[in-house]
Amino acid sequence: MAEIDSIIDSIQAEQAVLGSVLIDHGCLRRIGALLREEDFAVELDRAIWWVLTEMDGEGRAIDGLTVAAALKDRGIGQDKENRDYLAQLMYITPTSANAEEYAEIVRSTAVRRSVRKALADGLESLDGGASPDDVAALVEQQTQTARQRGAVDLISPKEQMDQFYRYRERLDSGDKPYVSTGFKSLDRRLGGGFLNSGLYFLAGRPGMGKTALAIAIAEYAAQSGRVMFLSMEMTGNQLTARRLAKAARVDSRTLLTDTLSPEEYKRVVEAGSKIESSGLEITDGRSYTTARITSIVRSKPDVRLVVIDHFSLIQVPGKQANHIEYANASKALKALAKSIQAPVLCLAQLNRQSEERRDKRPQLSDLRETGAAEQDADGVLLLHRPDYYDNGPEVQVGDLTAPSSMDVILAKNRHGPTGRTILSYYKPTNTFREAYTK
Repeated sequence: MAEIDSIIDSIQAEQAVLGSVLIDHGCLRRIGALLREEDFAVELDRAIWWVLTEMDGEGRAIDGLTVAAALKDRGIGQDKENRDYLAQLMYITPTSANAEEYAEIVRSTAVRRSVRKALADGLESLDGGASPDDVAALVEQQTQTARQRGAVDLISPKEQMDQFYRYRERLDSGDKPYVSTGFKSLDRRLGGGFLNSGLYFLAGRPGMGKTALAIAIAEYAAQSGRVMFLSMEMTGNQLTARRLAKAARVDSRTLLTDTLSPEEYKRVVEAGSKIESSGLEITDGRSYTTARITSIVRSKPDVRLVVIDHFSLIQVPGKQANHIEYANASKALKALAKSIQAPVLCLAQLNRQSEERRDKRPQLSDLRETGAAEQDADGVLLLHRPDYYDNGPEVQVGDLTAPSSMDVILAKNRHGPTGRTILSYYKPTNTFREAYTK
């Protein structure tokens, strides 16, 4: 009964919020930063709040008639019902003087609703066979997100300068604000490398070379610090074989399935000793939730780079994965990068649309599962190999004179120009060399 009463109070409060804005446009300036669209429990109320904030941002007049017209233009609801509802909102709201109090009720109720959902998702996952650690991490992450809902993160001018001076001190001491990829041409495009606290997606069709390139980047970064490679597709042996193949110049398939020659075995042992002393740590082919990923990464200090292979294999809450859940996963990875002040590089699959075009060069719209990656990411790199579609003979093992040409297309770069870098890729040993940049 208390929960029902709370819901009723919340609905009345959100109606009063909307009514306050309709009778006094100016109060939106006082409460706009306190609320988000998803804080409203009623679908039509969410739509009206979205329209109100959009109209305010455009500097348009706000009243019952203009808002009704805006809802109609956007195809939201039925015109007559909308006008009646807007009139009702204004009628039941006696004054806008209490708008802040109404907004706080809506915000706090949204927080409770999110926490309740986190607990429910946790119980469902536990009943579905998830481990207690994964469930606890999921609940912790969702609860933390709920606590932050509606918070206004404004810092004073003095705090701004103090923050910037601390940043400059780290920079002047040699602590670069980015992690180099190991490829100079790509780094130039990125502004030095992957920026600390940045989220990056590396996407391509299956077998294009995503994992191989990610390993190359991770191993380079591991020379100067701890790198975590969370592989949810390959086993530890498969991933290690790829690393050894690159370092020892031995075909990875031979490492996993065939006998090594004495010379090959010698090179593998030498390469293995280097891997043992590297800063690259891996997981062993398990799928995780973003909450569990966050817990794993935060358990280690001074993480230089996080690589996730790959996005589609991240466990999402709910019985069926959809674009909303994947959008939430993308936002969680962005939050992780910010919290550890290190870049997160997430591999992703591209859909088949590129293969249906005459020019098979990938585009941002080809990203699978979610378009949120385009919004949340600081950078999106798309891989393309023309010979991937040629069906020609494979390059012979040991022949480094005929590598594949790989386009690394920087399709989105929040902090600089886009463009492409061309690498030479030798698939048997997962080896890359720089060609040139366009």
